Amino acid sequence: MHFIKSFIDFLSAPTISFTLLTVAFPFIFPPTDWFDKKNRQLGLYKLWTNKGALYIFTAITLFFIVGYFDTEFNKTMTKPDNIPIILMIYSMIFVIWLGMKKSYINDERIDNGEKPVEWNDPEDKVLVWPDLVYIELIALIIFMVGLIIWSILIGAPLEEPANPAATPNPSKAPWYFLGLQEMLVYFDPWIAGIIFPIFIIVGMMAIPYMDINK
Repeated sequence: MHFIKSFIDFLSAPTISFTLLTVAFPFIFPPTDWFDKKNRQLGLYKLWTNKGALYIFTAITLFFIVGYFDTEFNKTMTKPDNIPIILMIYSMIFVIWLGMKKSYINDERIDNGEKPVEWNDPEDKVLVWPDLVYIELIALIIFMVGLIIWSILIGAPLEEPANPAATPNPSKAPWYFLGLQEMLVYFDPWIAGIIFPIFIIVGMMAIPYMDINK
């Protein structure tokens, strides 16, 4: 167990994890034909199959099962405030897997001269009432009941009100900037505060124009 914890701690270090994820990202989510070719050579496309989903969620579940028997991880994992994080991990991975699976299916259909799965005849119409409103109403009721039951069964009280007379030191950035603030601990301020944000913003803006094959 100690070896596993040490190995995970090593990989979780921001300098290591950020570098590994940056290098691995284009191979897992290929933006060009070259990366797509490498993706298929390495067999990474199999992650987006039903068998791949079984392996992914089995690995995540085993991670939580093993972690449950560690005292410190158990305290963190079973804390009521952190239960949404566990659900978020499963739901986030599932949505990514589902999106990639459908993307590969659509690519195959387009290569075969067929229409994408979500294609509809422009003449087909779905009425807002009652089709859309009914679905939204049912979803609203289901999620409302689920949240009420959740709030009754799991005690996750709010923290005490903020005290303007006691500012935390160091002060924390808003949640959407917290990742950048944490990087200042591990990288030079010039890199973490200027270079990385510029690369992130420019990279996201460049995504629609990255298909150099057309």
